[in-house]
Amino acid sequence: MDIAAQPRRDYEQTCRELQTLGWLEPGSFPPLPRQSPKYDDEEPLGVTFFRTRVSGDFSNMTLPRTFFGRSEISSVSFRNTDLSESTLCWNDFIAVDFSHCCLRANDLRASEFSGVNFTGSDLRDADLRRSKFADCDFTDANLHGAKLTRRQAAGLRLSVSQWESVAWQNDEGEKPGGG
Repeated sequence: MDIAAQPRRDYEQTCRELQTLGWLEPGSFPPLPRQSPKYDDEEPLGVTFFRTRVSGDFSNMTLPRTFFGRSEISSVSFRNTDLSESTLCWNDFIAVDFSHCCLRANDLRASEFSGVNFTGSDLRDADLRRSKFADCDFTDANLHGAKLTRRQAAGLRLSVSQWESVAWQNDEGEKPGGG
């Protein structure tokens, strides 16, 4: 069965799965933030991974507006997971599978991506500036409106249509908070 055709768990089911996996306290259902989380938000951040090592299978989950900061995310599968409007700054992503993942309007700045699979992922309007990419696969990823700098382009293998859909930036922009 095609991974993109598999159903995602809803947010409550996802929280129950994260409890089973030990990422959330039993009975814990963090509130779903109304907007993309920032490291210094006064209201609760929702599901958060901060200064930790993350590994395991997070496939087919619903985790919009999740906060990842200052963490190592290694050998993790987020296949077909909804991480829309999430903040994933200042992290190291190593051998991560984001295939068919919704990363729409994500803040992915100032992170390092090594051996990451973005095949078929939705990166529309994502901010990828100040990040480094090594051996990453963007086959069939939707990059419409994604922010990348021309300097970053040198190391990326993108199709002509992907290249034309990126919102190319001339500079790196501000550093994200929490660095």
